[in-house]
Amino acid sequence: MIIDRQTFIDLATHLEGASEAVLDVTRRCVSLCEDNTDERPQPKTWVGLVESLAAINSELTGLEQTLRAVLEANRQENDFARAALRRDGLMDA
Repeated sequence: MIIDRQTFIDLATHLEGASEAVLDVTRRCVSLCEDNTDERPQPKTWVGLVESLAAINSELTGLEQTLRAVLEANRQENDFARAALRRDGLMDA
């Protein structure tokens, strides 16, 4: 087993929460842009914020891909173990 089920679920739950937080921050940024106030942040501030969000999004995407790869590796390992047990007659087909 590459990773146990509970650890995988914990990591996936954490990833989901982080993704939702990025979406929430993005929505807040959009609402700030839409406000009709005279005191808007400087364009450099917005560019920095957007670049930071893009970097975080890239990291979250990498984590998601890693979790998907681990899940697939676990499935393959379990399938291999089951096939070996069937082959050796230790498990019903």
